[in-house]
Amino acid sequence: MTTKPASRAPAPRKSAAKPTAGRAKNITRARAGDIRRKSVAKAAAGHARQITRNRAGDIRRKSVAKPTALRAVPEIEMVLVPGGSFLMGSPENETGHSDKEKPRHQVTVRDFYIGKYEVTQAQWRAVMGGNPSHFKGDDLPVENVSWNDAEAFCRRLSEMTGKKYRLPTEAEWEYACRAKTDGAYAGDLDAMAWYGNILEVKTHPVGRKRPNAFGIYDMHGNVWEWCEDDWHKSYANAPSDGGAWVDKPSRGPYRVVRGGDWNDNAAILRSSNRSADLPGSRLAAFLGFRVARTD
Repeated sequence: MTTKPASRAPAPRKSAAKPTAGRAKNITRARAGDIRRKSVAKAAAGHARQITRNRAGDIRRKSVAKPTALRAVPEIEMVLVPGGSFLMGSPENETGHSDKEKPRHQVTVRDFYIGKYEVTQAQWRAVMGGNPSHFKGDDLPVENVSWNDAEAFCRRLSEMTGKKYRLPTEAEWEYACRAKTDGAYAGDLDAMAWYGNILEVKTHPVGRKRPNAFGIYDMHGNVWEWCEDDWHKSYANAPSDGGAWVDKPSRGPYRVVRGGDWNDNAAILRSSNRSADLPGSRLAAFLGFRVARTD
């Protein structure tokens, strides 16, 4: 990439009326026809104040949780990825290979579920409200979202469904992308990916290209995808169990992104290519995500 994740060091990078300030005035009419004004305290810090009267006639204030609007749970299709072992990284003779993809090492991944598609704008809106994307469309991938935003989406979706959604680990992502292949791509790239070989400079509806052998769409191209892991400049001392590689006791400054985007060249879309960005970064129209789950 040029102005997107790969160009950064070390890698890339509602709708109700707004409450007015102060106190709202509700005007009610008394039985005698008089007009009186009744002050209603403005809701603050997520709670409303309900004034009740006790038996002695004293007034006390009782904090009452403000009701939240219920959202319909969006349908998010998941694909069961059967566990197995694979070589993570790329051989030195692969076009586009870099030191960040070595040493090539064997990783064993357990069964897990991953989103059949990248999270769409309709799904984002159903869970989070609003739409931060640059290119608009219900079936377009949501973009212009940070790692923190993606994590918040997973938490809220988990609360809505009772199932634990999360971001895929970097090992899970590459394993799902490869779908038992060991070359640079999981198949015919032109048939599988939206990338810089076309003149349309925009994201594209999810699921319109050919899926990989696991039945997962758009792992190559369209938008970069966040992973759970902290960024490391190589695979030296990387875990081999498929879990997230997270620094302790404090997390590293960058998070992993994978897959390339609609404006990248073919080498950037390789199954093994990896990059990173700050967890608070929203890389315009180039960066989205898909969810994972372990049942």
